[in-house]
Amino acid sequence: MGVIIGTAGHIDHGKSSLILALTGVDPDRLKEEKARGITIELGYVFLETVDGESVSFIDVPGHEKFVKTMVAGVATVDCFLLVVSANEGVMPQTREHLDILRLLEVNRGLVALSKCDLVEEELIELAEEEVREALQGTPAESSPVLHVSARTGYGMEELRKALLEMAADVDRKSSHGRFRMPVDRIFTLKGFGTIVCGTGLSGKINVGDSVEIQPSGKTFRVRELGVNEERYTETGFAGDRIALNLTGIRKEDVHRGSVAGEPGFLKTLSSLDTVCTMLQRNVDLLIRQRVRFHVGTAEVMARAIPVEGKPLLRGETGYVHFQLEHPVVAMPGDRFVIRRYSPVVTIGGGTILDTGTRKVRSRFREARLQHLDLLTHGELEDLVFETLEDAPGYFFEADNFIRQTGAEPVDFNKAADSLVEQGRVLSVGEGRARRLILTVAVEDIQRKILGSIGTIHRNVPLSPGLSSAHLARKLPPDTAVWVVRLCLARLQDAGEIQKRGDYLCLRSFSDKLSGDVLKLAESIVSDVESAGLRGVKLPVPGRRKEDIEALLTRGLFISLDENLITTEHFVEKVRQIVTSSFGSSSFRLGELREALGVSRKIALLWAVVLDGRNITKRVGENRVLVSGD
Repeated sequence: MGVIIGTAGHIDHGKSSLILALTGVDPDRLKEEKARGITIELGYVFLETVDGESVSFIDVPGHEKFVKTMVAGVATVDCFLLVVSANEGVMPQTREHLDILRLLEVNRGLVALSKCDLVEEELIELAEEEVREALQGTPAESSPVLHVSARTGYGMEELRKALLEMAADVDRKSSHGRFRMPVDRIFTLKGFGTIVCGTGLSGKINVGDSVEIQPSGKTFRVRELGVNEERYTETGFAGDRIALNLTGIRKEDVHRGSVAGEPGFLKTLSSLDTVCTMLQRNVDLLIRQRVRFHVGTAEVMARAIPVEGKPLLRGETGYVHFQLEHPVVAMPGDRFVIRRYSPVVTIGGGTILDTGTRKVRSRFREARLQHLDLLTHGELEDLVFETLEDAPGYFFEADNFIRQTGAEPVDFNKAADSLVEQGRVLSVGEGRARRLILTVAVEDIQRKILGSIGTIHRNVPLSPGLSSAHLARKLPPDTAVWVVRLCLARLQDAGEIQKRGDYLCLRSFSDKLSGDVLKLAESIVSDVESAGLRGVKLPVPGRRKEDIEALLTRGLFISLDENLITTEHFVEKVRQIVTSSFGSSSFRLGELREALGVSRKIALLWAVVLDGRNITKRVGENRVLVSGD
C-alpha cells in the first residue's frame, strides 16, 4: 500500500523539472508537452524509499486552462508538493491550486521554493514570505518551505528526505472494504489492448477478479495487473497506483471520470446532498446556478440548489443539493470541488453527505436540514438509528448502510453494538451479512404473531395451532423472512410459544382435546362415519370448514380425494374386508368394488389409499395384500 503525492503550482514554476531531478524520470510524456515546455496531461513517476517501497507522484498541469485536469490528478492524493518559483512568487494558479487542495482536504504537504539559483537571497526570502502568507489560516500553514534548484541540484537532497519523511508518516488507506478506483488514465498497448489506471481508494484487486466499470455498467475480468513501477503483480491495494489490463474492454467503455470497482458495489448518481464551503474571495452561489462539479476524477455540469432556499454567500458554509446533468460515481464522505461555468474559476467545494436524494421541496426543507445536520455533526450511532426509523420494515443490511453513508466498517460496528447493548436495536449475522432492525419493530411483529395464534386458539379450538406456512398471511406484506425467523426464535426462547410439527401454539395451549372441544370433535367424526365407506363430500353440511380442516390436520380424518373425506376407522375396516375376502389371493378393482359394496370410483379411491399405505401393492392389473399385513 503506497503513498501518493500530488504536485501543485503555477505554470512554468518547475514542477516537472523537480520531479525529473528527484526521480530521474520526466513526467511529461507527450510530444506536445516536450515541444511547448508545459505540462498538459497528468504525469506519473515513482520514488523508491529506503525500505524498498514506492512513493508515487502525480504531476499536474499548472496552466489555468487545465485546472480540471489538475483536480482529477489531486483528487486521490495523500499529500502535496507545492512548487513556487522564487523569481515570481505566489501567482494566481498557486492560489487556486491551494484552494483546490484545501477544498479536497489535502492538508498535508510541503513547499518547494524552486529556481533559487536565479535570484538573490533577498528575493528568495520575499517569495517565502508570500508563500507563508498564502498558507496562513489553512490546515497547511505550518508546511515546511524548502529552497531548491532542479538545475544545480541545490537543496534537492533535503527535499528528497523531507518528502520521504512525510510519506512515511502518512496514514495508509484501508484495504478492508470493497475495491474502488477512480480512473484517471486510459491508454492502449499493442498486443495488450486497453489499460485502465488509477489510485486504489479502498479494498484490493487480484488478477482473475471481475471488475465493474461505471457509469458504463460493464463488467470485465482482470487479465494482468501492474502496481506502481511493477509491470506484473498479483494484487493491488488501496493507496497503490494500479494499472488494469481488462479482458474485452474497449476505449469507449471507459473514460477519465469512470470508476472501477467490485461488481454490484458502485452506484451511478444524478443528485447529491452536500455540505459546501464557498471561497472567501470569489463569488456567491446563487439558486439553480450552473456550475462545474468535480468529484473523484470526473467533471460534470450541475445545478446548485442551496437547501435553505437562499444564495450561499462567499465565505459561507451551508447545505447544497446538486442536480447533475450527467451521472457520476460517488459515495458519502467523498470530497468535491465546484467551479464557475463562465468565467471558469474555482468557487467552492466540500463533502458529499447523501446520494440519490430528491429535489428540495419547501414543505420538507426543515426535515431535510435536520437530516443533513445529523449527517454532518451527529454521532454515527444517531445516524444508524435514524436510518432504521426511516427504512422500509425498520431494518437494513450493514453493507448497504456503509456504502450509502461512507462510514468505516469498524465505526459502524461499534455504533451498532452500542445500540444493541442499549436494547434499541437487534442484530442478526456478521460482517457484510449483518442486519439491524429496531427492537420496537420486532416487538410489534411478535405481538402480531401472538395475536394471530391466540385468535386461532379462540376461533378454531379444534386446530393444533397456527400453520407456519400461513403465518406470513397474518403479517404486513413487507415483513422479511429473516425477521419472522428472528421473532419466532425470540418468542420460543422466552417460552411464549411452542412449535409442534408445522404448527405454532401458545405456551398455555393443550394439544389434547378435552371437555366441550372433545365433544365437538366426536360429534363431527360421528357425522362423517355415518356415511360409511362412501365418505362425505366437502363441505360437510352444518359443519365449519375450519373445524374439518383442523380434524384433518390432527389425523382424525383422511382425504379420499380433494372433496371427499372419511375417518381412520374405515381404513382399518377396509383392510379387514380385503384380508377376509381375498387372503393371499390377488384381486382386481371390480372384485374390490364388490367386496366393499361401493361404486367403482369409490373403490378406486380406496385402492389408492391401500397402495399408499403399503397395505396392498399392484401386480400388473391385479393387487395383492403385502406380506405381514
